Amino acid sequence: MQYKGLFWSAILRSLLSLRRDIGLSDNGDDQVLSNLSDIEQGQFEDSYLNALLTQLCPVDQRTCIGKSLIGYFDFNKMGNLVVLLTACKNIEDALSILSVHYRDLFDANSQFEIADGTSDSLLISWREPGVGLMAQIQIYFLFTLFRHLAGRQFDFAQMSAPANPASSPASLLAPLSQAAILPDDQIKLLLDKKWLTQPSFYYSAQMKKMLEATLAAPETAPLKQQIRNAFLQASSPARIRAEWVASQLGQTESAFRRQLRQENISFSALLKDYIHDKSCQYLIAGEKTEDTAHLLGFSDRRSFERSFKEHAGISAGQVRQLGSRMRFQRGNSNLLDVVENLPPLPATIQSLLALDDEQMTLPRVVELVERDPIFQAHIMSKASRAIYGLAPQTLEQAIGRNLGLGNIKHLAVIFAAQQLLTTQCRFSNIQQLTDAMLLSQTIFSKLYSFAGVPEDDKEIVRQLILFGLLSLFLVFHEDCVIADGALTLWEQSQSLTQFNTALYDEFGLCLYGATSLMLLRWGFKNEVNQQLWKLCQMNSLPSSDLVHERILVSHNVAFTAMVFTNAANSEQRYPQLSPAELDTVDEILALWKAPAT
Repeated sequence: MQYKGLFWSAILRSLLSLRRDIGLSDNGDDQVLSNLSDIEQGQFEDSYLNALLTQLCPVDQRTCIGKSLIGYFDFNKMGNLVVLLTACKNIEDALSILSVHYRDLFDANSQFEIADGTSDSLLISWREPGVGLMAQIQIYFLFTLFRHLAGRQFDFAQMSAPANPASSPASLLAPLSQAAILPDDQIKLLLDKKWLTQPSFYYSAQMKKMLEATLAAPETAPLKQQIRNAFLQASSPARIRAEWVASQLGQTESAFRRQLRQENISFSALLKDYIHDKSCQYLIAGEKTEDTAHLLGFSDRRSFERSFKEHAGISAGQVRQLGSRMRFQRGNSNLLDVVENLPPLPATIQSLLALDDEQMTLPRVVELVERDPIFQAHIMSKASRAIYGLAPQTLEQAIGRNLGLGNIKHLAVIFAAQQLLTTQCRFSNIQQLTDAMLLSQTIFSKLYSFAGVPEDDKEIVRQLILFGLLSLFLVFHEDCVIADGALTLWEQSQSLTQFNTALYDEFGLCLYGATSLMLLRWGFKNEVNQQLWKLCQMNSLPSSDLVHERILVSHNVAFTAMVFTNAANSEQRYPQLSPAELDTVDEILALWKAPAT
């Protein structure tokens, strides 16, 4: 659990709320708001967080803010660890828990200690790297927590902190605390022992027991997560080397590489994923390619562009173009939030996508799907259409006989997108969109039987058919600036082809290219993204590119049949099809709409 991220995002929310109420809000508050998602997930450096806190707490307002902030703290938003502390029997009980779990709130190297100060007092001390408002607010938090537990009369007897007039704890705590403040090389809080056993009226043995179970003994993070956490500390990701990461983990390089081999982890692949995730964030947010290369630590723009295209399958310029055209309310930081929050996919779907060809057996897939009753019901529902044959009586029949084992991964991704984005989608009937995505593959298979598609390319073609139009969930997202315009164009169109053309003419946006944003976040790289952008360029491609043309026809037929009802007859709807193909489509649609028997 990322308690530190939850803790600091809750602090920032408290400051934003207070600033709004006392009339201090400005454009900087919007910037902080746009970064809350990253903060909540623990994706921040201490120096950056200190800068945000300093921005929200200008020196000339700290006395005013410090007087009222205590009333804005929401312990429930700070994560289970803080809620557990508030449910403790007394301060002594809370400190016993904090002494074990302090790394989840404070810096991992803070050396948090609790010891006797004098015979009548207790000393709490820790070190913070650098001097800033993080340390100041940590003191303020403990002061607030202890008042919650022991009552409003609680106060520290004395406080010490590294001397820095611009960042003195007094500037926030002065309105609330009478404690003297002394300079020191570390933070020290002295409190009278009488406060330790003062009973808390908020003590709940049942809640405490329940929350302690969620913490238990803190386990060491998996190696991959430890490595990603180390990456976050680097100012120039492209210059990260295994030796540096090993030192961050307190290991020698040889020991680190041995551990990588034992756990079958590719350091290079992990680093590339991290670098290009960061680059997507910068590019979508509007950073120029050259500036992005510099921010990531590449030696020049060309080396960055070459690395990005090799990894993602599309150019940095194409991703930046998507950022400029797929505009969202409150700026592209909101588009980033939507796209960034797509993963992680539900555990069942992640497990399915991780299966290789040898592991992709019917018993193994059934075992995974059975863990998720909602996904299982979704599969049984889809498999019960007449187009797939007899109605399935078991999950094994639904997967192995009706839908096909090879299609389950694709169905899982579509289902995940539907589940994750349904509540934010302005389109009136999400089910129609996902049904049309599934119908597209059936139409392609029945009309063309993958003729002319080499065996090695069939999987890519299936992905293009099933995933190509996932970006409709983004175009119709409630925060997308063009959502109203896109819905209007949809209502005015008689076919998917007509809608795609109108969307590009009006907003310069191609649905297939936009889908690459989602697939990049879900780990689909290189070939499928290259082919998505080629679908965008069909107007300029030679007509001999038959497979791409057939994909577009299949999409048009499926979506037009499922969603568009304005065209008078099949000939108007599907001008690309021959009379024989029109008859086949009519048969497919009849079976698709009928229940299996």
